[in-house]
Amino acid sequence: MNCFSSKQQRRSIYRKIVILGDGAAGKTSLLNVFTRGFFPAVYEPTVFENYIHDIFIDGQQVELSLWDTAGQEEFDRLRSLSYSDTHVIMVCFAVDSPDSLENVQSKWVGEIAEHCEGVKLVLVALKCDLRETEQQVISYEEGLAVAKRIKAVRYLETSARHNRGVNEAFTEAARTALQAKPVGGVSEQEEKLAKQSKERRCVVM
Repeated sequence: MNCFSSKQQRRSIYRKIVILGDGAAGKTSLLNVFTRGFFPAVYEPTVFENYIHDIFIDGQQVELSLWDTAGQEEFDRLRSLSYSDTHVIMVCFAVDSPDSLENVQSKWVGEIAEHCEGVKLVLVALKCDLRETEQQVISYEEGLAVAKRIKAVRYLETSARHNRGVNEAFTEAARTALQAKPVGGVSEQEEKLAKQSKERRCVVM
């Protein structure tokens, strides 16, 4: 006799996804549209923010922990704290910023190798609606070529402003995460922070 309900058997699986890329590329807008359903009217630089969002992948409930990171250079040391126990990294660039695509190869892949070697990568193009109004933009083929060079599992294109490809991007990242093991060790700084957190706890008997 089975003593467990189907709901208990299908309880949610936890997966951590880090969203990485240049500052002002559109990462936070992408996350806001996916998790909250709205496109922010005003740009506000992110330091760090963590979103929790449940989705269903092939009938399985998945609890996503989505880590929004700051792309600015002054946050390099703080950003390294985001990599521990990561299943997938969504590396993002904006189609109107060739520098953001160049930095995928010259900066972000190196940082990932240093802190999270072997993690699965998904390359995501942001602001793809700008192809309709601007001439000097990165093409699909250029993005795909970089995805192949960095050995990304998937290459996906999105427009947060028009909510195009947003759900698909996170769904594919989550599907990849389901097949991945967490990568990224705990640094000395993280151990210190964890120890401080434990010391603050008290047990009431």
